[in-house]
Amino acid sequence: MPQAPFIRVKDPSTGHEFDVHEDSILLRRDLVQQVKPKLYPPSPIRRAAKHHLDLAGQSATQETAEQQGSSAAANNPEEHTHG
Repeated sequence: MPQAPFIRVKDPSTGHEFDVHEDSILLRRDLVQQVKPKLYPPSPIRRAAKHHLDLAGQSATQETAEQQGSSAAANNPEEHTHG
């Protein structure tokens, strides 16, 4: 039995694009969305992923944003005003 071809999908929470089997549970549960079907037609082999990065070069995940916010607050005490 031949394997299902790979199709390009995008994770809406991170913006990462990668290939999954066309019968993937991620597609069935609407956790990812198919993108660019003309640019990325179904393929018998998996293509390289395209990771979405923010402008600082960090992975664009919710967890990363939360960690950066908490570490920035810890490293920057409240500004003191001089009267």
